[in-house]
Amino acid sequence: MKCIISSVYYLVDNFYKIFYEWEKAHLLPSNKKRNRDGRLKLAELLTILLYFYLSPVKDFKNYYLYILPSKYPNYFNLVSYSRIIQLIPSLLLPLAVLFDCLKVEHTGTYYIDSTKLVICHNKRTNSNKVLTR
Repeated sequence: MKCIISSVYYLVDNFYKIFYEWEKAHLLPSNKKRNRDGRLKLAELLTILLYFYLSPVKDFKNYYLYILPSKYPNYFNLVSYSRIIQLIPSLLLPLAVLFDCLKVEHTGTYYIDSTKLVICHNKRTNSNKVLTR
């Protein structure tokens, strides 16, 4: 199992290098990006997120703080949990592109957002009308 995570990291790192060059060429530059690398590479964070999605653990905090250091102790330069939470939004586009590249059959891209939509007050839920096709 330990050699598999090294192989996955190698593939994700190669993907991220190609994606980074594509991003520099096609997307608008941002003034907010810093010029030096952090302690945790974004390819490492992508690998951590992939392994989190494949694990049976349901919350990322317990996975990052307890399971990841015990299962893979010397594989990642782990930073604090609050810093990881700040870095994850920057991985939305690379993660979506990676998932799209890993799909076997292109049937369409589907994303699920689990935020609750507040439509109206609870007293009026029965009278709420939803448009359907």
